[in-house]
Amino acid sequence: MKSNKTPRAQASPSPFRLVLILLTLFLHGCASKPWTSLVAEGETTLITQAFNEMQQRDASYSCCLDAKTTLSWDGPGEDRSIAGFLQLMLPTSLKFVVLNPLGQPLYALVSDGQEFQSVNTTMKQHMIGKISSLAARYQIPESLLSENWGYWLTGRLQEKGAMIEAIRRDGSGRGVWITMQSPGDTALAKTHLLIRLETRQLLARVLVDHQGDTIATISYEGRSEHENCSPVSRTTITDLPYRSKLTIDFADVLTDRTFTAANFRLKVPANYDVQMDR
Repeated sequence: MKSNKTPRAQASPSPFRLVLILLTLFLHGCASKPWTSLVAEGETTLITQAFNEMQQRDASYSCCLDAKTTLSWDGPGEDRSIAGFLQLMLPTSLKFVVLNPLGQPLYALVSDGQEFQSVNTTMKQHMIGKISSLAARYQIPESLLSENWGYWLTGRLQEKGAMIEAIRRDGSGRGVWITMQSPGDTALAKTHLLIRLETRQLLARVLVDHQGDTIATISYEGRSEHENCSPVSRTTITDLPYRSKLTIDFADVLTDRTFTAANFRLKVPANYDVQMDR
């Protein structure tokens, strides 16, 4: 008997799944190495000094971000975008709300990096649970449950405790790659950072786990070269399975907001069905 079911591979991802991908920088990939030879010994001190100054600068920025956000997922058999707004309080607090064309909320998710809470207004469903349980359900590596993902998303340096292992030239002449070792970090073994020294900007980071696999390559675009603290307008995550790509576009970015933990809790109507995911 011929089945009328739609093949699973053709199904579009739900907003919940796309937000989860955003939260965890989804899955391992294989990446070619864009760096080449080591810089000359005489350059190492100057580059290290510039990098340390960049870290101090980024640490002085506001911890909060509020922006209109569009997530675009491009993968085999699926090409999907969802729009809404994103609020962040570094390092890990997040709120993402998906809106319909009339600007009404369809789905909302908040997280403090450990616990999550979500609301689906169409299904009148309220879910509460642990981020780790979601990772297990969607087969997302435990190594990505890191307190650094907020910095990864916004293109800010946060390499506390890491040590510079090597500084290499970029094969395309965009700048230099600084390889950082992360002793004691359960999520990462190394991070490769592409720095444009002339503008003191982070252009990309490559995340490597303890098995030597590339978790993701994250590229940052849209910063003003004339404003030292200009936020990114696009974050692109590549080197994902099957050449999939996640693009996150930010608009109307506000960095002068002040959030508290209360901003990352949802008010849920009493008639919603509650599900626990522990």
